[in-house]
Amino acid sequence: MLKKIVTTVGLVSVFGASTAMAVDIDLSAATFTPIKVANETLNTADVTAGAGANLGTTFFDVINGANTDINFAMQTGFAGATTGTADYFIKVELTNAAYAQSAEAMSVTNPGGTGVVATSSPNPATSTLFSGGTVGSSSAIYQMDISDPMTATATVSATLSSLATNGNPTIKMSIFETLTEANKPAGTAVSTASKQIIAFGSGLKRTVTPAVETAEVSTNFLKLKTATAGVTKLLGLMGTVTHNIQANYLDAAGTTLTVADMYTPATTIATITGDLSNGTWWMAAATCANSAAIPAGDKLKLNAAKTAGTATGTIFDAKDSLCNLADGVTKIPASAYTIGINYTPGTPTTTPGATDVTGLAIGSISRNGTDQNINYLTTFDSYNQRVFITNRGTVDATYTFTFQSEAGVTATAGTAATGTSKAGSVLALKASDIVTLTGKTRTAASLTIVGTPSLFSIATQQVNLSNGATDTVIYKE
Repeated sequence: MLKKIVTTVGLVSVFGASTAMAVDIDLSAATFTPIKVANETLNTADVTAGAGANLGTTFFDVINGANTDINFAMQTGFAGATTGTADYFIKVELTNAAYAQSAEAMSVTNPGGTGVVATSSPNPATSTLFSGGTVGSSSAIYQMDISDPMTATATVSATLSSLATNGNPTIKMSIFETLTEANKPAGTAVSTASKQIIAFGSGLKRTVTPAVETAEVSTNFLKLKTATAGVTKLLGLMGTVTHNIQANYLDAAGTTLTVADMYTPATTIATITGDLSNGTWWMAAATCANSAAIPAGDKLKLNAAKTAGTATGTIFDAKDSLCNLADGVTKIPASAYTIGINYTPGTPTTTPGATDVTGLAIGSISRNGTDQNINYLTTFDSYNQRVFITNRGTVDATYTFTFQSEAGVTATAGTAATGTSKAGSVLALKASDIVTLTGKTRTAASLTIVGTPSLFSIATQQVNLSNGATDTVIYKE
């Protein structure tokens, strides 16, 4: 029996049909970057049942012979030229994979030609399937009969027109001197080579970029703090969501990945949640630039409570920005906004497709001040009413009262209607100093404070001067 040694020099093999793609796989190379396949495209109706040791395991079929083939090969690593006096056994082992069709032919070639199989050089040996390689199994043994001298750079190669897998699959080829060693789980090989050939990952790259807008206290929160895209302080860009197909990814059949493989845009629904009660909400291509003439089809479809709005995948794929044009009449609410996406499967429809998501933060509107309605202020001379403002912050804050009175009542701002709430202190304001009332002695008021809402407490206390009874109302703690 001739002896051989292992060498690790290069060869080529092919993943892909000649008409569709040709990605080289070199089992003997030092490194190899596995083919990237989108796991969302694994077809739940296209599977192979495990057999033998794989009994009870289901594998997804990931290669369609009409689109791709896997041609894999290794160098023999033989030391010196061989003669036709010895036979060898070549074992093919699939990890996280199984044969989706019976093991196919294996060829042996000496160097001298081009491509995986050096067709311009003579075939120094034949290799025929000896055992295994049945559908659902993960190993096959070939018998190699040498007929002409072979060198260390001679190659053995085989084809998988279809592969089934339940993970990131690896192909391993090993050459043995005896069938006994080849049949062992860890027999002593003359030479061996293996590579992970496919790496599964998400084929969809979804990016959500939140934005923050601020409602301006000095406008009684009717406008935003900064102007956006030429619409003076009414237009807000709430954030963006983009969908991109991962570069260089394939679908399970081995063709270039597309949106249609991942989901069906027309029936995929994005839902925006938050306070959508003010103004118009829509999706725009960029920076909300079409606010002067908002296409009807781009507007969110709001529910009756205006707490949620929807858009189809066709819209948000083409127009990634969430926009709001405030009406300038009602106060802009402080609210956080999230997006959830319910994907419908791509093609084929039995494919799982992109995974649904919920609660992704896409933007928010904050207020740069505190706004509080005071339901009842009175200057009745039998009462002594005060408004208390507690500033727990480290910065002084200005405040302003405005008034909403019933018919026949005139409210005139007093000397305490505007002023400063000192940091770290409590400010007590007499109602009679805040407002002068004619017609009647009661009114409602709105109090705005230029400061972070969480730092302020607001309350009123009314003392009945005739009996000393008190009535305290805490508006904000």
